[in-house]
Formats: sequence, structure tokens, C-alpha cells
Amino acid sequence: MPLQNKENDTIYKGRAMYAKVSVNSETGEINIIGEPIAVDETATKVKRNGFEITYLAYLFDVFDQLGGQKYKVFKYIVEHKSNDNTLIITIRELAEACNVSIETVRQCLKLLKEKGLIHTRTGAIMILPKIAMRGGDKKEAYLMRKFEAFEEETVIPDDVIVKGST
Repeated sequence: MPLQNKENDTIYKGRAMYAKVSVNSETGEINIIGEPIAVDETATKVKRNGFEITYLAYLFDVFDQLGGQKYKVFKYIVEHKSNDNTLIITIRELAEACNVSIETVRQCLKLLKEKGLIHTRTGAIMILPKIAMRGGDKKEAYLMRKFEAFEEETVIPDDVIVKGST
């Protein structure tokens, strides 16, 4: 059987000691209970192929600030984005789709932009790939580059991207 050229996704992190301890609440004294255990620590990279990535911890703070009606707008954007993390929609269409006011949509988009979670241009919204995207590491890297340039680029019909407006 031929040898396969596979990368080793497991990294040796070193040796560590673990012990069960008790703390005396009055004196603060720490006592080891039983024998310490010596272990070799490793980390294994897990591929994400095809899974939707959502960084919930990053979003919890934003959810608190969004509240009910603005949250409906954010949820709609995430659920209706394309594979390249964009949603082609006007503010008026987004307000109608979410059954909220245009002002609510504007406030939501403003907050999401301030937090760095979206970029916008006329009629389009792009979501930060670290928040939600489907695909692996290479697609995430591609979408991050696209996200960074999203507001500054103009796409012309032959799919050539030109900096600035023409």
C-alpha cells in the first residue's frame, strides 16, 4: 500500500501535572489530595468542512444591544445571506421582510457596522465571515479578504472588481 502524504494535525504541547486539591476556606491553605497525575498534552486541529460557524460569545453582547425588533433584522440577514455571505436587499425591502420600520433597520445596520459585524454598500450587506459562514478554512480566508474590501469595491458586469467608484 503506498504511503499517503498527510499533514499531522496533532501538535504536542508538552507534559503537564494535574492534582485534585482542597482549599481551607478559613486559612486559604491548599492541600493536594492523592497522587498527582502526569500527562502528555496534545492539540488536534479539527476540520470544519461544510459546517456553519457561529461565534456565539462574540454575538451575545450585540444581542443585548439589538433588542426585539432589531434582532429580527439581524436574524433575517443571517438566515438569508448567500454562500458568499452577502444579502442583496434595500433598506425598504429589509424593513418590509422583517415587518419593522425603516428607522429600526437603519439603527440595526448602524449598530452592526459599529461592532464590525457587517459592511454595507448601496443595496447590499456583507456579514463578517467569523460570525457566520459555511465552508472550510480556505473559504473563510477568501471571505475575510472580500469582507475587508467590500465597502470600497465596485463590481462591474464582467465580474472584474475595481477599487473606488467608476
